[in-house]
This record gives sequence, structure tokens and C-alpha cells, in this order.
Amino acid sequence: MNQISMTSTSLVDSRIAFLGKTYGMLALCIAAGSIGAYLSMGLAFPYEHPFMMLFIMIGGIFAVQAVRHVQGLNLAALLGFGGITGMAIAPLVGLVAAESPMLVTQAFLTTAAAFVSLTAYTFISRRDFSFLKGFVWTGLIAMIVLGLSNYFFFASPLLALSLSGIGVLLFSAFILYDTSSILRDYPNEEYIAAALTLYLDVFLLFQHILSLLGMLNDD
Repeated sequence: MNQISMTSTSLVDSRIAFLGKTYGMLALCIAAGSIGAYLSMGLAFPYEHPFMMLFIMIGGIFAVQAVRHVQGLNLAALLGFGGITGMAIAPLVGLVAAESPMLVTQAFLTTAAAFVSLTAYTFISRRDFSFLKGFVWTGLIAMIVLGLSNYFFFASPLLALSLSGIGVLLFSAFILYDTSSILRDYPNEEYIAAALTLYLDVFLLFQHILSLLGMLNDD
């Protein structure tokens, strides 16, 4: 009986350690993204080559996943990816900040409040949000298709505004889905992959909140 109790305690401790590493890595990645955005303000490359930045980000995701089990290198890759995403979002931050610097702060605080609230709800309720899988992935594909169509063909401000609003809801749902998945399905050694997943949710939620606030401010 004592042996079972010790084993159970060990399992709980290892799971707590996994979650601590995951959210610690997430915090460092957010810091790297913030620094990357700040240092990239005014750089021409992200403004002139948005699709190149997108491809670099996608490559960064694969790079982090490839070295996620290599101690030291995995953290460096994750922080490097955070810096790249900061560079990618710098043009949007600069555009909105030029209109009203407070909107950037408001978007950051709104994103933080939403993430903490959704995470706390998932932890406290212990609900399994795996049922959202079909919704979030179908929604993501639809947003990509509509976003590209609007960028190349329609150039509709109303559609852009609608997509930003939908994106806020979609990536809020992704936070619920991914947090639930991390709690239930991720092995303890996959804390880098877990942090990367959550960071993408936070980054994209912030991007859509910032875009939404910026467009509403223009109206």
C-alpha cells in the first residue's frame, strides 16, 4: 500500500514538473517574441516580405519540433522561434502603435487576461475539450482560405474585420483545446512541444486582437 502511494506521489510530482517546465518555457518564449518585435520595429524586411516571414515561421516550427528532445538546443530553438514571430508581427505592431500606442498595450493585456482565464477554466473544470478538434481545425483552414482570398482578390475591409473577430474566437477555442490536450495526452518529456503549441495560440490570439482593435480604431 505504501509502495502504491509513493508511486502515485511520484507520478503527480512528475506531472507538476512537466506543467512547470511547459509554462516556464512559454513565458520565456513570449518574452523572446516581445523583444524580437521591439528590436524589429522599423526594419524593412518584415514589411516588404510578409510571406517570406510566414515561410520562415513555418520552418521555425519544424526546427523546434526536430530538436525538442535535445537539451539546451531545444530551448535555444524555441527562443529563436519566439524572436522570429516578434519580427513577423512588428509591422502590425508598428502600424497600430502609430495610431495609438495604448492599443498595443490593450491588446497585450486582453490577450493575457483571456489566456489566463481560459487556462484556469480548463484546469479547474477538468473538462475534456477534445470535442473542439473538428471545429478548430476546420475553422483554421477556412480562415486561411478566406484570408488569402481577401489579400489577393477582394481587399474587403469588412471581411478583414470579420476575420479578425472570428480569429479571436477561434484561437480562444484553440487555447481550450490545446490546454486540455496537454493536460491529458502529452508525455512528460514533451514540454517543449507543449510550450510551442500554447505559444502559437497566444501569438495568433494577440495578432487578431491587435488587428481587430486597430481596424475598429480606424472606423
